[in-house]
Amino acid sequence: MPVITLYHPNFTDGSLPLTMAPLKENNKLKMIRLKLVIAIFLLGATIWIVVGLIDLTALINAFGSLPSRTMLVVFLLGATSWFLRGLRTWILFEEVPLVDSLGISFVHNTANNLAPMRLGELLLPAMARWIGNVKFSVGLTGLLWIRLLDFISLISITICIMLLPSVGTIMLAILATLIFLTPLLLTLVVPKIQHIRLPPLLEDVRDQLIYEVKNDRRLRRMWRLTILAWLAKIAGMGILLAALSGIPMTDLMATILGAELSSILPIHGLAGAGSYEMGGVLASALVGLSPILALEITIQLHIYVLSLTVVFGILGVLLLLKRTFHV
Repeated sequence: MPVITLYHPNFTDGSLPLTMAPLKENNKLKMIRLKLVIAIFLLGATIWIVVGLIDLTALINAFGSLPSRTMLVVFLLGATSWFLRGLRTWILFEEVPLVDSLGISFVHNTANNLAPMRLGELLLPAMARWIGNVKFSVGLTGLLWIRLLDFISLISITICIMLLPSVGTIMLAILATLIFLTPLLLTLVVPKIQHIRLPPLLEDVRDQLIYEVKNDRRLRRMWRLTILAWLAKIAGMGILLAALSGIPMTDLMATILGAELSSILPIHGLAGAGSYEMGGVLASALVGLSPILALEITIQLHIYVLSLTVVFGILGVLLLLKRTFHV
Protein backbone atom coordinates (compact mmCIF):
# COMPACT_ATOMS: atom_id res chain seq x y z
CA MET A 1 0.00 0.00 0.00
CA PRO A 2 1.54 3.37 -0.95
CA VAL A 3 2.34 5.84 1.81
CA ILE A 4 0.73 9.27 1.42
CA THR A 5 2.37 12.27 3.09
CA LEU A 6 1.37 15.90 3.36
CA TYR A 7 4.15 18.51 3.15
CA HIS A 8 4.37 21.45 5.46
CA PRO A 9 7.20 24.01 5.82
CA ASN A 10 7.27 23.69 9.61
CA PHE A 11 8.37 20.06 9.48
CA THR A 12 12.06 19.41 8.81
CA ASP A 13 11.40 16.15 7.04
CA GLY A 14 8.61 17.71 4.98
CA SER A 15 5.87 15.40 6.25
CA LEU A 16 2.77 15.94 8.34
CA PRO A 17 1.19 12.89 9.99
CA LEU A 18 -2.19 12.06 8.56
CA THR A 19 -3.43 11.03 12.00
CA MET A 20 -4.31 14.68 12.70
CA ALA A 21 -7.19 14.66 10.17
CA PRO A 22 -9.80 12.81 12.27
CA LEU A 23 -9.38 15.11 15.29
CA LYS A 24 -12.52 17.10 14.47
CA GLU A 25 -14.66 13.96 14.23
CA ASN A 26 -13.15 12.62 17.45
CA ASN A 27 -14.02 15.87 19.23
CA LYS A 28 -17.64 15.60 18.04
CA LEU A 29 -17.90 12.04 19.34
CA LYS A 30 -16.38 13.05 22.66
CA MET A 31 -18.86 15.92 22.96
CA ILE A 32 -21.81 13.61 22.29
CA ARG A 33 -20.51 11.12 24.85
CA LEU A 34 -20.07 13.89 27.39
CA LYS A 35 -23.63 15.07 26.80
CA LEU A 36 -24.95 11.55 27.29
CA VAL A 37 -22.97 11.13 30.51
CA ILE A 38 -24.33 14.45 31.84
CA ALA A 39 -27.87 13.48 30.78
CA ILE A 40 -27.69 10.11 32.54
CA PHE A 41 -26.25 11.79 35.64
CA LEU A 42 -29.08 14.35 35.69
CA LEU A 43 -31.66 11.59 35.34
CA GLY A 44 -30.13 9.60 38.19
CA ALA A 45 -29.73 12.68 40.42
CA THR A 46 -33.34 13.72 39.77
CA ILE A 47 -34.68 10.28 40.68
CA TRP A 48 -32.51 10.18 43.82
CA ILE A 49 -33.70 13.61 45.00
CA VAL A 50 -37.36 12.96 44.20
CA VAL A 51 -37.42 9.56 45.92
CA GLY A 52 -35.89 11.15 49.01
CA LEU A 53 -38.43 13.97 49.21
CA ILE A 54 -41.69 12.65 47.78
CA ASP A 55 -43.88 9.55 47.99
CA LEU A 56 -43.90 8.66 44.30
CA THR A 57 -46.40 5.82 44.77
CA ALA A 58 -49.01 8.17 46.21
CA LEU A 59 -48.19 10.73 43.52
CA ILE A 60 -48.84 8.26 40.71
CA ASN A 61 -51.91 6.76 42.41
CA ALA A 62 -53.46 10.23 42.48
CA PHE A 63 -53.99 9.90 38.73
CA GLY A 64 -56.20 6.87 39.36
CA SER A 65 -58.43 8.84 41.70
CA LEU A 66 -59.36 11.35 38.99
CA PRO A 67 -62.80 11.01 37.35
CA SER A 68 -62.63 9.29 33.98
CA ARG A 69 -64.35 12.28 32.39
CA THR A 70 -61.56 14.58 33.60
CA MET A 71 -58.89 12.23 32.28
CA LEU A 72 -60.65 12.04 28.93
CA VAL A 73 -60.83 15.84 28.63
CA VAL A 74 -57.17 16.20 29.63
CA PHE A 75 -56.10 13.56 27.10
CA LEU A 76 -58.17 15.07 24.28
CA LEU A 77 -56.73 18.52 24.93
CA GLY A 78 -53.20 17.11 24.86
CA ALA A 79 -53.96 15.12 21.70
CA THR A 80 -55.40 18.23 20.05
CA SER A 81 -52.14 20.06 20.73
CA TRP A 82 -50.11 17.27 19.11
CA PHE A 83 -52.32 17.15 16.00
CA LEU A 84 -52.27 20.95 15.59
CA ARG A 85 -48.46 20.86 15.68
CA GLY A 86 -48.60 18.18 13.02
CA LEU A 87 -50.75 20.42 10.82
CA ARG A 88 -48.23 23.20 11.33
CA THR A 89 -45.46 20.92 10.08
CA TRP A 90 -47.59 20.16 7.02
CA ILE A 91 -47.84 23.88 6.24
CA LEU A 92 -44.14 24.41 6.97
CA PHE A 93 -43.04 21.70 4.52
CA GLU A 94 -45.48 21.99 1.65
CA GLU A 95 -43.71 19.22 -0.29
CA VAL A 96 -44.58 16.63 2.38
CA PRO A 97 -48.03 14.92 2.36
CA LEU A 98 -50.30 15.36 5.40
CA VAL A 99 -49.89 11.86 6.84
CA ASP A 100 -46.12 12.03 6.52
CA SER A 101 -46.10 15.50 8.08
CA LEU A 102 -48.04 14.18 11.07
CA GLY A 103 -45.56 11.32 11.41
CA ILE A 104 -42.59 13.69 11.19
CA SER A 105 -44.09 16.03 13.77
CA PHE A 106 -44.98 13.24 16.22
CA VAL A 107 -41.56 11.58 15.99
CA HIS A 108 -39.73 14.92 16.17
CA ASN A 109 -41.59 16.05 19.28
CA THR A 110 -41.10 12.63 20.85
CA ALA A 111 -37.36 12.78 20.22
CA ASN A 112 -37.27 16.35 21.51
CA ASN A 113 -39.02 15.32 24.74
CA LEU A 114 -36.89 12.23 25.33
CA ALA A 115 -33.42 12.98 23.91
CA PRO A 116 -31.04 15.06 26.04
CA MET A 117 -29.30 18.34 25.23
CA ARG A 118 -31.67 19.39 22.39
CA LEU A 119 -30.37 16.53 20.23
CA GLY A 120 -33.91 15.58 19.25
CA GLU A 121 -34.49 18.91 17.49
CA LEU A 122 -32.27 17.98 14.55
CA LEU A 123 -34.61 15.12 13.71
CA LEU A 124 -37.10 17.56 12.12
CA PRO A 125 -34.85 18.86 9.31
CA ALA A 126 -33.32 15.40 8.91
CA MET A 127 -36.70 13.71 8.37
CA ALA A 128 -37.94 16.54 6.15
CA ARG A 129 -34.91 15.96 3.93
CA TRP A 130 -35.39 12.18 3.91
CA ILE A 131 -39.13 12.18 3.25
CA GLY A 132 -39.78 15.45 1.40
CA ASN A 133 -36.38 16.13 -0.16
CA VAL A 134 -36.30 19.44 1.72
CA LYS A 135 -32.85 21.00 2.03
CA PHE A 136 -31.43 20.51 5.51
CA SER A 137 -30.73 24.25 5.85
CA VAL A 138 -34.35 25.05 4.94
CA GLY A 139 -35.59 22.49 7.46
CA LEU A 140 -33.32 23.91 10.15
CA THR A 141 -34.53 27.45 9.49
CA GLY A 142 -38.12 26.20 9.61
CA LEU A 143 -37.35 24.67 13.00
CA LEU A 144 -36.03 28.00 14.29
CA TRP A 145 -39.12 29.73 12.90
CA ILE A 146 -41.64 27.50 14.67
CA ARG A 147 -39.66 27.70 17.90
CA LEU A 148 -39.85 31.50 17.73
CA LEU A 149 -43.62 31.28 17.26
CA ASP A 150 -43.80 28.82 20.18
CA PHE A 151 -41.88 31.16 22.46
CA ILE A 152 -44.01 34.21 21.62
CA SER A 153 -47.30 32.36 22.03
CA LEU A 154 -46.34 30.59 25.28
CA ILE A 155 -45.20 33.81 26.95
CA SER A 156 -48.27 35.76 25.77
CA ILE A 157 -50.82 33.17 26.86
CA THR A 158 -49.27 32.53 30.25
CA ILE A 159 -48.88 36.19 31.18
CA CYS A 160 -52.49 36.91 30.24
CA ILE A 161 -53.79 33.97 32.31
CA MET A 162 -51.61 34.83 35.33
CA LEU A 163 -52.81 38.45 35.32
CA LEU A 164 -56.47 37.51 34.76
CA PRO A 165 -57.46 37.46 38.49
CA SER A 166 -55.97 40.89 39.25
CA VAL A 167 -56.66 42.76 36.03
CA GLY A 168 -59.90 41.05 35.02
CA THR A 169 -61.39 40.17 31.68
CA ILE A 170 -59.40 42.94 30.00
CA MET A 171 -56.56 40.42 29.84
CA LEU A 172 -58.71 38.20 27.62
CA ALA A 173 -59.17 41.15 25.29
CA ILE A 174 -55.41 41.74 25.32
CA LEU A 175 -54.82 38.05 24.53
CA ALA A 176 -57.27 38.21 21.64
CA THR A 177 -55.54 41.35 20.37
CA LEU A 178 -52.15 39.62 20.55
CA ILE A 179 -53.51 36.68 18.61
CA PHE A 180 -54.66 38.91 15.78
CA LEU A 181 -51.84 41.48 15.82
CA THR A 182 -48.76 39.25 16.23
CA PRO A 183 -48.54 38.30 12.51
CA LEU A 184 -48.75 42.00 11.64
CA LEU A 185 -46.01 42.87 14.15
CA LEU A 186 -43.78 40.11 12.77
CA THR A 187 -44.37 41.37 9.24
CA LEU A 188 -43.27 44.85 10.30
CA VAL A 189 -40.30 43.91 12.50
CA VAL A 190 -38.54 40.94 10.85
CA PRO A 191 -37.81 42.59 7.44
CA LYS A 192 -35.92 45.37 9.27
CA ILE A 193 -33.03 42.92 9.88
CA GLN A 194 -32.50 42.65 6.12
CA HIS A 195 -29.70 45.23 6.05
CA ILE A 196 -27.77 43.89 9.05
CA ARG A 197 -24.47 42.28 8.05
CA LEU A 198 -24.36 38.62 9.07
CA PRO A 199 -22.20 35.55 8.37
CA PRO A 200 -23.25 33.66 5.19
CA LEU A 201 -25.02 30.90 7.16
CA LEU A 202 -27.08 33.38 9.16
CA GLU A 203 -27.90 35.29 5.98
CA ASP A 204 -29.68 32.19 4.67
CA VAL A 205 -31.60 31.93 7.93
CA ARG A 206 -32.55 35.61 7.74
CA ASP A 207 -33.72 35.28 4.13
CA GLN A 208 -35.91 32.32 5.06
CA LEU A 209 -37.44 34.20 8.01
CA ILE A 210 -38.18 37.21 5.82
CA TYR A 211 -39.81 34.88 3.28
CA GLU A 212 -41.99 33.43 6.04
CA VAL A 213 -43.27 36.79 7.29
CA LYS A 214 -43.88 38.14 3.78
CA ASN A 215 -46.10 35.16 2.96
CA ASP A 216 -49.07 36.59 4.83
CA ARG A 217 -51.54 33.73 4.41
CA ARG A 218 -48.98 31.08 5.38
CA LEU A 219 -47.85 33.13 8.40
CA ARG A 220 -51.39 33.60 9.70
CA ARG A 221 -52.20 29.90 9.34
CA MET A 222 -49.03 28.84 11.17
CA TRP A 223 -49.58 31.41 13.91
CA ARG A 224 -53.19 30.32 14.48
CA LEU A 225 -52.15 26.68 14.70
CA THR A 226 -49.36 27.59 17.11
CA ILE A 227 -51.56 29.63 19.43
CA LEU A 228 -54.34 27.02 19.37
CA ALA A 229 -51.85 24.22 20.07
CA TRP A 230 -50.53 26.05 23.13
CA LEU A 231 -54.01 26.96 24.36
CA ALA A 232 -55.02 23.29 24.17
CA LYS A 233 -51.82 22.13 25.86
CA ILE A 234 -51.94 24.70 28.67
CA ALA A 235 -55.66 24.06 29.24
CA GLY A 236 -55.02 20.31 29.53
CA MET A 237 -52.12 20.87 31.92
CA GLY A 238 -54.06 23.38 34.02
CA ILE A 239 -57.15 21.19 34.34
CA LEU A 240 -55.03 18.18 35.28
CA LEU A 241 -52.99 19.98 37.96
CA ALA A 242 -56.04 21.81 39.34
CA ALA A 243 -57.88 18.50 39.71
CA LEU A 244 -54.88 16.82 41.37
CA SER A 245 -53.85 19.65 43.70
CA GLY A 246 -56.93 21.82 44.24
CA ILE A 247 -54.84 24.91 43.42
CA PRO A 248 -56.52 27.58 41.24
CA MET A 249 -55.58 27.27 37.59
CA THR A 250 -54.24 30.83 37.45
CA ASP A 251 -51.71 30.03 40.22
CA LEU A 252 -50.56 26.97 38.31
CA MET A 253 -49.60 28.95 35.21
CA ALA A 254 -46.23 29.92 36.69
CA THR A 255 -45.38 26.24 37.23
CA ILE A 256 -46.44 25.34 33.70
CA LEU A 257 -44.53 28.25 32.16
CA GLY A 258 -41.36 27.52 34.12
CA ALA A 259 -41.43 23.82 33.29
CA GLU A 260 -42.15 24.34 29.60
CA LEU A 261 -39.60 27.13 29.16
CA SER A 262 -36.93 24.87 30.66
CA SER A 263 -36.99 22.98 27.36
CA ILE A 264 -35.05 25.81 25.70
CA LEU A 265 -32.06 25.16 27.98
CA PRO A 266 -29.08 23.50 26.29
CA ILE A 267 -28.56 21.12 29.23
CA HIS A 268 -31.15 18.68 30.50
CA GLY A 269 -31.28 15.01 31.29
CA LEU A 270 -32.90 12.12 29.52
CA ALA A 271 -36.61 12.82 29.02
CA GLY A 272 -36.03 16.34 30.33
CA ALA A 273 -35.16 15.08 33.81
CA GLY A 274 -33.83 17.70 36.17
CA SER A 275 -34.34 20.86 34.18
CA TYR A 276 -38.12 20.35 33.82
CA GLU A 277 -38.53 19.95 37.58
CA MET A 278 -36.16 22.81 38.35
CA GLY A 279 -38.03 25.14 35.99
CA GLY A 280 -41.38 24.29 37.58
CA VAL A 281 -40.12 24.70 41.14
CA LEU A 282 -38.32 28.00 40.53
CA ALA A 283 -41.29 29.52 38.68
CA SER A 284 -43.71 28.32 41.40
CA ALA A 285 -41.79 30.35 43.97
CA LEU A 286 -43.00 33.49 42.19
CA VAL A 287 -46.59 32.76 43.28
CA GLY A 288 -45.66 31.53 46.76
CA LEU A 289 -45.97 27.76 46.35
CA SER A 290 -43.78 25.69 48.67
CA PRO A 291 -40.85 23.92 46.97
CA ILE A 292 -42.12 20.43 47.90
CA LEU A 293 -45.64 21.10 46.59
CA ALA A 294 -44.18 22.68 43.46
CA LEU A 295 -41.98 19.64 42.92
CA GLU A 296 -44.96 17.31 43.31
CA ILE A 297 -47.14 19.07 40.76
CA THR A 298 -44.23 19.48 38.35
CA ILE A 299 -43.56 15.73 38.47
CA GLN A 300 -47.25 15.06 37.82
CA LEU A 301 -47.08 17.46 34.90
CA HIS A 302 -43.96 15.68 33.62
CA ILE A 303 -45.69 12.29 33.83
CA TYR A 304 -48.58 13.68 31.77
CA VAL A 305 -46.23 15.07 29.11
CA LEU A 306 -44.23 11.84 28.87
CA SER A 307 -47.41 9.72 28.67
CA LEU A 308 -48.61 11.72 25.65
CA THR A 309 -45.09 11.51 24.24
CA VAL A 310 -45.12 7.70 24.32
CA VAL A 311 -48.58 7.47 22.73
CA PHE A 312 -47.88 9.88 19.88
CA GLY A 313 -44.31 8.70 19.43
CA ILE A 314 -45.61 5.21 18.69
CA LEU A 315 -48.31 6.65 16.42
CA GLY A 316 -45.72 8.72 14.55
CA VAL A 317 -43.49 5.70 13.97
CA LEU A 318 -46.47 3.70 12.67
CA LEU A 319 -47.40 6.48 10.25
CA LEU A 320 -43.86 6.65 8.87
CA LEU A 321 -43.55 2.86 8.72
CA LYS A 322 -46.76 2.71 6.70
CA ARG A 323 -45.24 5.14 4.25
CA THR A 324 -42.03 3.08 4.04
CA PHE A 325 -43.88 -0.14 3.36
CA HIS A 326 -45.94 1.45 0.59
CA VAL A 327 -43.02 3.13 -1.21
